[in-house]
Amino acid sequence: MAHEAKLNAVKNLRAYDHCFISEAGIDSFARVFGVGPIKSYKVRANPNDMKGLTLNGGAKTGRGMDAAVLASTICTLLDIKFMTTSGRGTQLRVCCDALEAHFSKDHA
Repeated sequence: MAHEAKLNAVKNLRAYDHCFISEAGIDSFARVFGVGPIKSYKVRANPNDMKGLTLNGGAKTGRGMDAAVLASTICTLLDIKFMTTSGRGTQLRVCCDALEAHFSKDHA
């Protein structure tokens, strides 16, 4: 797929800071980057916890993946090096920066 589409996908993925991405979303990102299938996992909503997870429509459980985990999985599958961090938001940004740098370099 064209580098512009991949760079646009990085921009979109970066916007999912602290978000849980559905299986359809995972598949969509995987297709753009030419990786996959990427296995999702089941989660339980815990919206009453200060840093808990709230799922759309008040669902109690769902399948998908945290955006930071998806970004690091894509980097790993593409053999793009990135620094491991402790926070989800920071990890997402670091991985998106690595993806962006990789596809910008290839595009130049």
